[in-house]
Amino acid sequence: MAKKPTLNLPRPKNSNTHLDPLHRVIIGGTGSGKTSLVKHAKFITAKAQAVFFDPYENYAGKPFQGQQVRGFHSKADFLKALVKARQGNSAFKIAYIPSDLVFEELEFFSAAAWSVLDGRKAPLEICIEELASCSPTSGTLKGKTGELLRGARQYGGIVTTVFQRGQEVPKTITTQSPTWYLCAVNSMNDAKYLSDAKSVPVADIAALRSAKMNKLEINKPIADFIHVEDGVGNYQKGALNCQTGRKVSLTYRKNSKKAA
Repeated sequence: MAKKPTLNLPRPKNSNTHLDPLHRVIIGGTGSGKTSLVKHAKFITAKAQAVFFDPYENYAGKPFQGQQVRGFHSKADFLKALVKARQGNSAFKIAYIPSDLVFEELEFFSAAAWSVLDGRKAPLEICIEELASCSPTSGTLKGKTGELLRGARQYGGIVTTVFQRGQEVPKTITTQSPTWYLCAVNSMNDAKYLSDAKSVPVADIAALRSAKMNKLEINKPIADFIHVEDGVGNYQKGALNCQTGRKVSLTYRKNSKKAA
């Protein structure tokens, strides 16, 4: 079998070790509201330069914080658009739509994002959906994706990874990400894992309601979440209406029952 050609891309520029680590993970089961959090929680702002690994086209061709996301299936077209966009200082939102959920596609995306980082320019928001489906291991993440998670911080890269179960992703992801958003999970085993990992009471995690479940029960696609930062007990509960994109009071279920 012929060996695949190596993608020859430049390395990032102007390392700045004083930049803070800002990587994020968003964890939750199917229908929990993970993608809605990315779109509406505003940690990726309207003014941001952002690039998405978008296997299910959750972003491509859709507005994100008021700006249309340009989607590309072609590697060459995606890379050309990304390089050109990074040459300027204006906000942009660009998505790569992989041909399949395989590690090679994720590696291409990571290599492309890695190559345009610059510690003296505007930060680059890098969002990776369905990382666990592409990763070959739950151990140390190697290749360009591992290098991106370990090294992007000092070049202004901020990586947000989105997946369903923390146990299934490489430890590189979780150890390099100080900010976690916990959404509704599918089992007590998942809740216990997250509780042990982030010092959040397991009962609080198990009580999270998904947008899917709330849609069925109260006819509102509201997603519960817990925003966790480094440090023991450093977390805050929240809820997001996935239809309107607005955060709502934690008493929304009581209010819905009263209205009924």
